[in-house]
Amino acid sequence: MSELDTHDYCFVCLGEEHAVLAIEKGGCEHCDQLTVKMLRSRLNYFQSAPALPSWGSRMDLNDEQEMGPSFSLVASSDPNISSREHEARSGASSVHEGDDISLGSSEHEQPASEHSSLGKKSVEELLEVVTRAVARLQLDWPREQETPKHSKLEDRFLSGGRGEKPQHQFLPFFEDLHDELSKSWSKPYTSRIFVPSTSTFSTIVGAKSRGYTEMPRVEETLVSYLSPESASSIKKPTLPTKPCRVTSSLVGKAYQAAGQAGAALHTMAVLQAYQADLLKDLSAGSTIDEEAFSELRRATDLSLRATKQTARAIGRSMSALVSTERHLWLNLTGIKEKDRVFLLDSPVSPSGLFVARFKEVKKHEEAFVQGGAVCHPAPPR
Repeated sequence: MSELDTHDYCFVCLGEEHAVLAIEKGGCEHCDQLTVKMLRSRLNYFQSAPALPSWGSRMDLNDEQEMGPSFSLVASSDPNISSREHEARSGASSVHEGDDISLGSSEHEQPASEHSSLGKKSVEELLEVVTRAVARLQLDWPREQETPKHSKLEDRFLSGGRGEKPQHQFLPFFEDLHDELSKSWSKPYTSRIFVPSTSTFSTIVGAKSRGYTEMPRVEETLVSYLSPESASSIKKPTLPTKPCRVTSSLVGKAYQAAGQAGAALHTMAVLQAYQADLLKDLSAGSTIDEEAFSELRRATDLSLRATKQTARAIGRSMSALVSTERHLWLNLTGIKEKDRVFLLDSPVSPSGLFVARFKEVKKHEEAFVQGGAVCHPAPPR
């Protein structure tokens, strides 16, 4: 029932006669509080319904206020009736909108199967094209598959007897792209974020105003509340302790690199959309001269260059995040600044956070344990 409806029973229980009288004569103090649009919508429900619900169904509708409209829409055996009931209760539709509502309701019955088939078709097309691309580029593609775990709670007969889900095929690993992405991994802490020679594709209009260039700064009005000792009318707001400032700097570095990758994606998207249009003209049988082919080749090469720059920016963002994690762990120790930088700048390895400098870490093991090396149980962030 609508929040505006003060009846003790829903409009279905009150019946069609009550809905007709509410519009023609009035006199019901509850109906007089409702809009004409809502009253007409309720009358339209009775006039357009192929068969009215039984008395038992009407009684079940009384529980809708507790079950909620979403449950009512699912529980109804007729989606068209269910949709009209929901619209009539809320008064969101008019008499002339009844057919549109029924159509929309029937459309909502289809997405589960349609999306499933479309998704499966898209995956099949992707695998077919990638298979041909791997063969053409002579890439190594081990056919690794992820077999979903079978649950004893899966349907046996309902939902069309879907059975087990298909195995998931992993896509190929592109070693050349990884080489570009990991260029900054040898020195993650000291590597530069902004390299003018490789920032051509990420220099786009509106990058700063859209938040691509730097982490949003804290509002000065909030600094005096969050950290009164850091508030200053002259200098820009800063965090109170050095560990916190270093953490903020590393997070900002990661954000900038991710922003550069996002900006480069704009250039990639423009070039790829341009390529698609040129290829569309070619497939449509339009006359394509040599200049158009040259333009397509140039757009392709520029798109590949933008891909390389995007990969490098993502790699710098990952490097900064690894340095951030190392910094948080090193805050637990009393290690000297020189040794700290040495460990922060050790090459990134998926095998472990400090694996490339493990021997150096072992060398400072006594410093970690003795002489008050462990400062606080809960280090400052």
